[in-house]
Amino acid sequence: MQLETKNLNIESMNEEGRGLARLALLSAVDSDGDTYVPGAFGWKEHGEQWAPMLPAHDRHALPLGKVRVFEKDGAAYADLHLNLDTVAGREWHSHLKFDLKTGKPAQEWSYGYGVVDAESEQRGGDRVRVLKQVDVHEVSPVVRGAGFGTATVSMKSHGNFAEQIDAVIAELDDIVARAGGIATLRAGQGRDMSKARLEQLAAVKAKLDEMLRTDPAPAADGALAEKMAAEFLTRAARRRLGIG
Repeated sequence: MQLETKNLNIESMNEEGRGLARLALLSAVDSDGDTYVPGAFGWKEHGEQWAPMLPAHDRHALPLGKVRVFEKDGAAYADLHLNLDTVAGREWHSHLKFDLKTGKPAQEWSYGYGVVDAESEQRGGDRVRVLKQVDVHEVSPVVRGAGFGTATVSMKSHGNFAEQIDAVIAELDDIVARAGGIATLRAGQGRDMSKARLEQLAAVKAKLDEMLRTDPAPAADGALAEKMAAEFLTRAARRRLGIG
């Protein structure tokens, strides 16, 4: 099951470390082109899911607490439970309360999930992915939330380095496949891909080009290994994007 991430919005945090976050409006089509059927989050026993709360998607870290995911009034929510018996839980509790009461909240969140069941539909000239069953793996406060596509939050602690490279290549495959499907669909309708999506894909290409142009000075074995891995990933990604 491929891991994906999406943004969420935290709405409250009390003195006992309980909070509420909104994961999704079920009927809406989000910025990734996804929508949900009722029950997409509530398909497990008792109509809810439990998952750990992790710092920045770090699966090797001690959880900050746990969350209960449920649906209500056409939306999916996460009931947050910070563990205030831990130092990390208390520190995050203090930070989150400060963030919520001081100006516009700046702390971003995302959740990691796997797609158990989904299908594609044509809606208003766009191809939409309809998620029928979503398995929430964890919820995390992060430096920057997920953007377009999948797995846009760096998750360096997920497996070893080789597994991380494989995961990124798989995500690039997914982006290319979805971009190709949208381009083919719109070409058949005599339309082009939207300017915003073209700019996003151009940004991916620019980043890959930037990596290829980089020629750092000779480094220690560890750094050299990372450079070689990055070059391998870049070549593979360029082939998939058709830019090399």
